[in-house]
Amino acid sequence: MENEKVRGYVVSHTHWDREWYLTFQEYRMRLIKVLDRVIKYLKEEPEFRHFMLDGQTSALEDYLEVRSNAREEIRELVARGKLLIGPWFTQPDEALASPEALVRNLLIGHRIAEQFGHVMKVGYLPDTFGHVAQIPQILRGFNIDNVVFMRGLGDEGERLGFEFIWKAPSGDKVTAIHLINGYCNANMIGAEIASYSTQIWEAPVGWKSVFLDLYYSEPEVDTKEAIERLEQMAKGILPTTKSRILLLMNGCDHMPPQRGITEVIREANNSGKFELKHGTLEEYINEVEKFKDKMLEYEGELRGARFHPLLVSSISSRMYLKQMNYQAQAVLEKYAEPLATIAKMYGFEYPTILLLEAWKEILRNHAHDSIYGTGIDPLHKENETRFLKAIEIGTNVAYDSIRFLSNLLNFEEDKYAVTSLFVFNPHPYYLTEKVSMFLPIEKGSYKCIDEKGNETKAIAENEEIYWIAGKKLEFVAKDLPPMGFKLYRVYNATSKFEKSSSEPFVIENEYFRVFADPKRGGALKVEDKENGKVLEGLNVFVDDGDVGDEYNYSPPKELDKVVTSEESEASIEVLRSEVKQSFRIKTVMKIPKCAEGQKRSNELVEIPVNVLVDLFKGKRRIDVKVSLENIAEDHRLRVKFNSGLKTDYSYADSQFYVQKRSIKPTSEGKNWVESPPTTHPQLFWVNVNDGRYGLTVASKGLPEYEVKEEGGATIYVTLFRAVGWLSRGDLATRKGHAGPQIATPEAQCKRKFTFEYSIIPHKGNWFDSRAYKEAYSFAYPPLCIVPVKGNVETKQSILSSYLQLEPDNLVLTALKKAEDNDWVVARFFNISNENAEAKISTGFNFREAWKANLNEEPLVKVASNGREAKINVKPYEIVTIVFKL
Repeated sequence: MENEKVRGYVVSHTHWDREWYLTFQEYRMRLIKVLDRVIKYLKEEPEFRHFMLDGQTSALEDYLEVRSNAREEIRELVARGKLLIGPWFTQPDEALASPEALVRNLLIGHRIAEQFGHVMKVGYLPDTFGHVAQIPQILRGFNIDNVVFMRGLGDEGERLGFEFIWKAPSGDKVTAIHLINGYCNANMIGAEIASYSTQIWEAPVGWKSVFLDLYYSEPEVDTKEAIERLEQMAKGILPTTKSRILLLMNGCDHMPPQRGITEVIREANNSGKFELKHGTLEEYINEVEKFKDKMLEYEGELRGARFHPLLVSSISSRMYLKQMNYQAQAVLEKYAEPLATIAKMYGFEYPTILLLEAWKEILRNHAHDSIYGTGIDPLHKENETRFLKAIEIGTNVAYDSIRFLSNLLNFEEDKYAVTSLFVFNPHPYYLTEKVSMFLPIEKGSYKCIDEKGNETKAIAENEEIYWIAGKKLEFVAKDLPPMGFKLYRVYNATSKFEKSSSEPFVIENEYFRVFADPKRGGALKVEDKENGKVLEGLNVFVDDGDVGDEYNYSPPKELDKVVTSEESEASIEVLRSEVKQSFRIKTVMKIPKCAEGQKRSNELVEIPVNVLVDLFKGKRRIDVKVSLENIAEDHRLRVKFNSGLKTDYSYADSQFYVQKRSIKPTSEGKNWVESPPTTHPQLFWVNVNDGRYGLTVASKGLPEYEVKEEGGATIYVTLFRAVGWLSRGDLATRKGHAGPQIATPEAQCKRKFTFEYSIIPHKGNWFDSRAYKEAYSFAYPPLCIVPVKGNVETKQSILSSYLQLEPDNLVLTALKKAEDNDWVVARFFNISNENAEAKISTGFNFREAWKANLNEEPLVKVASNGREAKINVKPYEIVTIVFKL
């Protein structure tokens, strides 16, 4: 620093966890105090030029619900660039949000910010627990050329420094700012420590809460102390920068603006040692980008913990939330929006407001302390309610839409038919897939015949009661039109149906022969008939101790008793029909009741595990459904699948990408604040292969996996973790606390669970085998209803395809109405590393087709003929096409 005047930007901000160790309403009470003071400072103190609202517009909505009279004041402050809002709606956990949810988060955040006059074009993600590889491309899709983050760099961070270039698999690049010393490095700089004191208070009704004195007073500032701290920060930060520009983040979690920060800036500048400006991240990044030629480049996801904890096990805390997240996203993305979009073409009123509210409920839950399950128990009850609201809206929109479409069918009644079924394929390719539908029919065999006379067998066996008693009809629908419909009539039939509880315990179809071993808890062995491969040790349940917290798994340091289902015997029932063959497996796992300090207890509890294994005729996968009730504490339950394959890598479904990861940790973790991760996130599937043969495990709402070398690559999928603390300071896997030490008994997940996953053995790798298509078909099955005959004459048959994508390495993520007009939006990405000549065939007439950015702004007109469009798609590119009808 000798003879060098340090340039820097002081960015006043607050980091707003919408809910965490307090509930949403409690934090909103504090938000009102914070923003009231922000508005006062911005209006009355000329030198207090800017304040950043954490990159989230949801906080502004929350404030205005109470302070509605402040709307015009805020609009003026935002339009003048004094109050910085957007680009996100909420700061999401990227790994748990669907690809489309990340896009919607920015779409909604942008539109709210635009209503107030300005969107902060900064990819601000200060506290997300790691970052997915395609974030640079997603941000570029909204004309954002930068990202500011804290967590995720490993050993490479030593080399990359404070500023570097982050490259997506698609080739898109952003300037990355790594907050090595956090987003609070200049929080309340020079303020009295006493100002941080808290009051813990219990109301007469028993509710406990925490109150920070800072909300009720404005601490004095010691400028001399502040300057000394600035000098220390400059010595620590500047050597890691290429620009020699100091970034001072003047704020922290739930902090109000600092009184006297402008005085600190003024006195620091008067000292002759600094040239500081009270500014914005946008201003800072504009200066930093002048030094791009000096920055190093990095490509890939950010999942290291050299500088800050990654908190990897948050993706498996409170697993019930992750399952509801899958349900809510799926019903909106794959059913409600596409069906409402198609129905709108025939006069259906598109439910824009309802769908927006459903998305907002999901995105409020995607805030990083919410979806992670890393808060206090009461807030996660609110998360469940929000997910339910989204599921309720999505389900009813989907039903109303397809019922409207079924009214347009012109078909003759058949007095011999039991009923009719109108089936929707949510995928942009021809699909052969199982269909299930609850109907008030008798148990037995049926046949389903489509409009062309093609027949398929059906079975109604499992009894369900909802309002009225009925059965679940199941059959395999063949060649469902891409993003289209088929009509079936259902007739009574006679067919062979067997049930057995004696050996041999084997089921089979054209592709697989599956054995269940009653002596090993029902463990499965699979013979691949086509490829002559045998896989053993599949679907084995493994329970180990977990004395960690909501953020991190941590094994007991003294004694960890690992229990597997192979240690127990199982009862097995075999069911065989012309539609499917099944196992019903029942076993009991005896596991330690809880942890006692750093070891598992000697007292055991029994957890019955019920497993349904379905092997449908015509399907190249084995579907599994597991039901159990957890009554134990301090443990982790996983299911493992031994592939027997020699490989160093796993491949996991990720956001607009398939992430390749080393099975072994990529670092020794020297000087890391958290152990290098061995468990990782997935969306719907994980794969191991040796190039000649592979095993893919697909799942619904089970986002954590691990692959171990155990006589071959063995996939572990986490079913749930049960822990009792928000944070603990004695973990073997992390240094120190990650939050306040608050008991969270409901995070022990003592509740009933149902898990669904599918075993997909295949020739070759995940791409050549198209195993990913089988996995997505499992995750998003066809939807059907009993059609209601209408009297409307249609110009075009409803029984057609509405969107087909070719080739099949193009994966559809959205079919919806545009945000700002009546155009139709189709979004997809190239899952492969090869260029694709995309052909988009539609079942509707369009006047124009445009390639747009993710913000749905048309960029380039696409070659088309009114029913078909063609475009070149780069490897891993995300493409948005907008159609003017």
